[in-house]
Parts: sequence; structure tokens; C-alpha cells
Amino acid sequence: MAISGFTDEEIRERSEKLKSLEMVSNELYLDLIPDDMKTEKLNKIYFEVFGMETMDIYLSRDIFSTKSILVSDFSSNGFFWAQDEEEGMSNKFRELFDLLNHKDENELKPLADFKIKWCIAEYCGEWFRAYIDKILDNDKIQVFFFDYGTTAIIDHSCTRLENNDKVWELPPLAVPFVIKDFTLTKFSKFKKMQYSFFHVFSLKLIEDSFIFEVELVDSKGTPLMELL
Repeated sequence: MAISGFTDEEIRERSEKLKSLEMVSNELYLDLIPDDMKTEKLNKIYFEVFGMETMDIYLSRDIFSTKSILVSDFSSNGFFWAQDEEEGMSNKFRELFDLLNHKDENELKPLADFKIKWCIAEYCGEWFRAYIDKILDNDKIQVFFFDYGTTAIIDHSCTRLENNDKVWELPPLAVPFVIKDFTLTKFSKFKKMQYSFFHVFSLKLIEDSFIFEVELVDSKGTPLMELL
């Protein structure tokens, strides 16, 4: 599988943005980073599915210029997953969703070979791109829906092999974030805001990770931390 490419010049420009991006020390978060956001795991998943490591995907997406996000799911300790609003609401992503969810029943046969790690999987009655994370007992598997950051345990019967290259052209949309200066009480309240949109006030990459420390504001400019 491979993502639609960018020119060498575009990659160079985005690499320069990376060099100029303000970083935050990983010492603040080193013992708090959830397993589903760790560098080794994300690199493994994205290389197996898309043939690119996470930073290459970020550069191809120009994720460092994100202006607003859609909160898609939550992890722990103030960490959460979100989509760049422009990408998540794009026609390309809508077309991908429609492609996955408008298939003839004869095409929907459960995945037969678990050596293949990428698939589409059913969750809450709809089909999404997924990575098979673990094979469990009783015909259950754990999958990671990398467009949303959601990890779920589903039945084997809810997986499908997908060989249409168009399905794999778009990069994974979910990006890992952590709220700056979070508290557990405020994070608990934040979890009630799933699928909400926020503007990005500040964005810093945590050293030696693919996670962004972020400050968010609502459409009126009110800081997220004041809303919680």
C-alpha cells in the first residue's frame, strides 16, 4: 500500500517547517504516553499498511500547519486523537467512507489470513479502515481504526480484505495530541466533547515522539481549559 506522493520540493519545504517547529521536552510526558501512541507502535503500523513511517506521513500531510481539529477519540492522561478538520471534512475522505460502506454483500467475506494486517472492519454498524493489532480467543480480534485513533475488540466476522488501491491512497487521519497543562478532572470533562471542533492556538511536537502538545480554543476564542 502507498500514499499518493508529493514532490521533492514540497517535502523539502515541509522538512524546513519541521526544523523550525517549537518542541517541548519529553521529560514532562515520558512516563505518561499511552501504549497506542508510542513511537515504535505507530511506525510499525504505518509502515506495514502504507509503506511509510509516521514522520514521513506527517510531512506529506503538512500536519504542522493544522489550524483546527475534530476530536475523534480519547486515550489516557490527557492524551487524545483528532483529525485535521480540513482533511476530515474533505470530499476525498467522504468518498473513501462511501466507498467502504457501499459494497455488495457478495464482496463482504471475512478476512481469511491474519498475516495481512490491514483490512476494513465494522464498528457501530459502519465500515472503516483498520489495522489488526492482536488476535484474541473466541474469534475476537483487537483492531486500531487509524483514521480515528479508536482501539476496539470485534468479531473476526466483522473484518474484510480490501484490495482496492483507492482505499489506501489517503494517509491515516488520526493524529495523537495531549492537552497542555491538563488535569485528570478537566480531562474527564473533555471526554464529553468527542466529535467537537476546536481551533489550534499553539502546537508543539513532543521530543522523540509523534505527539503534539496542544492548546485549543473554541470558535469564540475561549481557551479549552476555561470551558472545562
